[in-house]
Amino acid sequence: MADKRGEIMLSLPADRDFVLLARMALSGLGMLAGLDVDLIDDLRTATDECCDCLLHQPMRADRLELRARVEDGRLYCCLNAVRGAGASDLPQSDLEITRGVLETLMPDVSLQCDACGVGSIGFSLPV
Repeated sequence: MADKRGEIMLSLPADRDFVLLARMALSGLGMLAGLDVDLIDDLRTATDECCDCLLHQPMRADRLELRARVEDGRLYCCLNAVRGAGASDLPQSDLEITRGVLETLMPDVSLQCDACGVGSIGFSLPV
């Protein structure tokens, strides 16, 4: 993917049914970057884990936003929850389990938390 610089952005409803779109977009970017099938599978699993974590926070998310790019030999991804007004009716995720799963799949993981829970998760991997 040399010389193809650009960022993909996707905003989707904060609903489990729409996570497929985020997974497919990142899988496609991984394919363009030349990742092998096993790493693309890890990318899909990490995307699922991030979205699941962002959906299961104390404050309800209205939308999930995905930003990803390939730059300097790495694929970078960040998923953000755009929070709505009110508490979530979904059970909260276990942050340590989420972190453990993501760190098993991706070499570089960052979770951004505040009083309302996890609001942003970023990860990167070499391509």
